Amino acid sequence: MSLEERIRSSVDQALGALVKQVTTHADEERAAAVEVARETAFADAEQAAQTRVADAEARLQEVMAQAVAAARDEGRAVVATELRRDLDIECDARLADAHKSAETRLSQALAEAEARAAEAMKASVAAARAREREAELASASRLLDSVRGLDGAASLSEVLDALALAAAKEAARAAVVVLRADRVQGWKLTGFGARDANPKSVDLPFAEAGVIGLAVGAARAVTTREGEAAADGPGFEHLPADRTGLAVPVIVGGRVVAVVYADSVTHDGHDRQTPSGWPEVIEVLTRHAGRCLEALTNQKSGGPKTGASGASGASGAAGTGATGAPGAAGAAGAAGPVALMQGSESERHDDAALRAARLLVAEIRLYHEPAVNEGRLKRNLLARLGPEIDKARRAYNDQVPAVVRARADLFHQELIRTLAGGDASLLGHLA
Repeated sequence: MSLEERIRSSVDQALGALVKQVTTHADEERAAAVEVARETAFADAEQAAQTRVADAEARLQEVMAQAVAAARDEGRAVVATELRRDLDIECDARLADAHKSAETRLSQALAEAEARAAEAMKASVAAARAREREAELASASRLLDSVRGLDGAASLSEVLDALALAAAKEAARAAVVVLRADRVQGWKLTGFGARDANPKSVDLPFAEAGVIGLAVGAARAVTTREGEAAADGPGFEHLPADRTGLAVPVIVGGRVVAVVYADSVTHDGHDRQTPSGWPEVIEVLTRHAGRCLEALTNQKSGGPKTGASGASGASGAAGTGATGAPGAAGAAGAAGPVALMQGSESERHDDAALRAARLLVAEIRLYHEPAVNEGRLKRNLLARLGPEIDKARRAYNDQVPAVVRARADLFHQELIRTLAGGDASLLGHLA
């Protein structure tokens, strides 16, 4: 073999080995590159896949959240609808029950209210009748006490005082005036404020005496509704235009000797609650006072007289003329007290003491009537009215001389007569 061939063969072998080596190395490099490329691609793919998975999971979470929220909203809506329906059904049922129960309770309440109203009406009627009866009894009792006071009077002065006290029990304002010549003069006033302490400040001619002057001229009861002059009231005191005053003459032997005026207005211009029949009671008391004065006049003149001679006898005892003019009537009123108060000095003192006792005890009876009635019922007048009786006793002792008090305890007798109605056991004992 030639060298060239051996070189070529060596070169071929060397080249073959190198090529093989290079090829092998290239294959290895390629395989390595492929592996690297594969690993890189796989990593990228894995990263991309993970990214897509994460995105998918995020979207899935979002979708699931939205689905859950939608499901919850839908569930809530469904639940709310169901609850609303259930509530509507329950409310309707409860409203029906409540309506039925309310109707039942209302019917029961109406029935009970009607029953109570009927009972209340019955009780009210019974109470009203009882109050009416009590008022009637109280009025009758006052009238009886007043009549007793007039009957027990022993002189003209006492009769007029008892009449004034009786009128004050029935009316808010009451006045007794006497006739002096052609004028009227105050005797006793009640309810006229400061005038009460000075009744003689009333001194008016008939023409200025309003309804009192009309009563003297007419010799009968007159009200302020009967004429323009009468509308002025008694003349010495204002009378509101919407009020009515009454004047009743005291007639003795056919002649007017005094007049009682009364109305239902207090001195401050307000109405005082008074019995509706007070005008009639005032007239009854005034008429009875006239009869008492006639009886006293007849006693003083030596016996009763009737007809014209009786009238003359009465006026004669009173020291008057026989005319029927107001002046003559005033003269009768002026002289009457003188004729009826004649007598011994001791009798006058006794009369004055009795008058003082009656007035003081009558004031207790007037201003403490409920306590008097209760004391009579409980038979303990002295204990119940102790302070008032002690005060009146002191006033009596101040007014009546000791020598007169020593002859008789007229004050105690008057307590028995006026407060106890004649029954001494009702006085009881002092506490």
